[in-house]
Amino acid sequence: ELCSKHDIFLIFDEVQTGFGKTGKWFACENWGVTPDMMSISKAITSGYLPLGVMVTTKKIASVFNEKPGAEFRSGSTYGGHTVSCAAALANIEIIEKENLVARAAEIGQYLTKKFAELKARHRIIGEVHGMGTLWAIELTADPATNKKLDVDAGTFVRDWCWKHGMILRNNGNILVIAPALIITNEELDKVVEYLDQAIPAAMKHFGL
Repeated sequence: ELCSKHDIFLIFDEVQTGFGKTGKWFACENWGVTPDMMSISKAITSGYLPLGVMVTTKKIASVFNEKPGAEFRSGSTYGGHTVSCAAALANIEIIEKENLVARAAEIGQYLTKKFAELKARHRIIGEVHGMGTLWAIELTADPATNKKLDVDAGTFVRDWCWKHGMILRNNGNILVIAPALIITNEELDKVVEYLDQAIPAAMKHFGL
C-alpha cells in the first residue's frame, strides 16, 4: 500500500522462495501482494540447468521495448538459452502434474506440528520460523530472552547430522531445514529424529 501510494517499485527476490517452496507458487502470494518486479531462479529448473529470470509488469517492460538499444543491458551471452528454458518448462510441468505446490503446503503443516514438539523437548531451541519447505530453528542460551549462545552449537549439530547421514545447513546457531518438495512424511520424521539426537549431543558437548 505504501509503495503504491508513493509510486515506489516493490521488488521481491523469489530466487530461494519461488516455485512452491512456501506452499504457494511464489512467497508473495502468502500475503496477497503483487510486486512490480520479481527475480526468480534456482527451482525454476530444479537446479538441473542454470537459469535466472526477472519478471515485471507490462508497464515497466514496455520501457525496454520502446526502440532498439532501449533493452535492458546486462550480461547476455547466454540470454534466452533454449536448453535451459526447455528444462524450466519441463520442470514446471512436473510441479503442476504432481501437485508439488500443494504438497509443500502439507509439508509446512506437518513440520509446524513436529517442530513445535521438538522445541518443547529441548530447552535451547528458541525461535522456529518457516512455512512450506523453508524453515529455520534457532539455538539459544535462553529462549525466554532470546539470549545468544556463546558457543557454536549449530555447527556441532550440522556435523553430527552429516556423520549420521543427513545433510544439514546452518548459519551459526540457526539450523536451516529446506527439504525437497518430494520428501515423504517418513523422511521428515527421520529429520526430526536426527535433530532429537543431535541437539542433546551438542548440549552435552558444550555443557549447556
